[in-house]
Amino acid sequence: MTTATAFDPMSEDYQQNPFGYYRAMRHEAPAYFIESMGVWALFRYEDVVTTLRRPELYSSRDWINNALGEFDPVPQVPSIISSDPPDHARLRRLASKAFVPGLIKKMEPGIRGLISELLDEVQDRSEFDYVSDFAANVPVNVTAQILGADKTIARNEFKRWTADLIRSGARSVLPQEELDRIHRSVNELRGYFTELIAYRRIHPGDDLVSALVQAEEDQQVLSADEVLSLTFIIQFGGAETPSHLISSALWECFGDPALLDAVKTDPDVLPLVIDETFRHVSPVRFLGRTTTQDIELHGKVIPADSVLLSYIASACRDETVFAEPDTFDINRPGLSRHLALGMGPHYCIGAVLGKMMCGLALGMTLQRMPNLRPVADDVTWLPSPWVRGLASYLVAP
Repeated sequence: MTTATAFDPMSEDYQQNPFGYYRAMRHEAPAYFIESMGVWALFRYEDVVTTLRRPELYSSRDWINNALGEFDPVPQVPSIISSDPPDHARLRRLASKAFVPGLIKKMEPGIRGLISELLDEVQDRSEFDYVSDFAANVPVNVTAQILGADKTIARNEFKRWTADLIRSGARSVLPQEELDRIHRSVNELRGYFTELIAYRRIHPGDDLVSALVQAEEDQQVLSADEVLSLTFIIQFGGAETPSHLISSALWECFGDPALLDAVKTDPDVLPLVIDETFRHVSPVRFLGRTTTQDIELHGKVIPADSVLLSYIASACRDETVFAEPDTFDINRPGLSRHLALGMGPHYCIGAVLGKMMCGLALGMTLQRMPNLRPVADDVTWLPSPWVRGLASYLVAP
């Protein structure tokens, strides 16, 4: 039986099977100090919502520094995900101009074309890894296209840069050789996007970098460093979370034959599958905050300036909000209340684009390969305390 005292985010059992741990934490220790990491953690839906909606109590200011430390590619300015009002509101207003519905809609044909090309590469194989051969390549290529980046650079470098940045989360236990490699990746990433932004200032195109460079409101514009920071966030977030969501959504469909048939025949089902996969799997396990004052919660006092992990993955399985939370149900009441994309000021700015990309990837996969099936029943999840995604998923067309 899983108990709260056994909660260790670094343990293999937790990383493979987290949901029993979350249930125990919600019931037994909803506010918990993880001594090995020196951080506090919250697990109940209502508490997680409060941390996302109340920046005056739970600040985002240290999120990037805590996550990446010395490997932050743009430490000289606050990132949009590690800033609080009023600075965050200004960044959000300007950055949102690059994500207007009309611009996103114009991207759809190009995204369809990229996904089709990636399916061309795998559909004639006897079997392939849906994660590494397809799902991981979709957001990398789409992100490159919408940023106006070189496709070859994206295929060869974006995945490596992203993987190295994720590894930096374990920097305290990494050997120096690996730390040096991460530093090289950060420098390469920074250098590439600095050159791309400078080029788009002179030669604007129909892409997000150009939109960010040209964004203006009330005679305010984004500084060069702010554009660089936003470009990094789009590349990093856009290349990581969607790849896990796409492969997890296929895995969920294979677990329910009726759902699989519905996805193949009814495109209106796709958005519901994507949303329920966000809730049921939660590719991002937690969001980080820093307390601005002493906070008393569930009989515990969380001191001011404490690092706090808001477990959105646990909140998405909270039985007080979602009936039968461990069941995958695209018709569940209140599905839109899931927190997998955040809530409040920091709700994912690219949510609409990300959902569209994931829905197209899943739908086009099953249209192109209607007899696609998993090679094995068992799956292994990535060994990560931060993200949840399939390590691999062998399928046969």
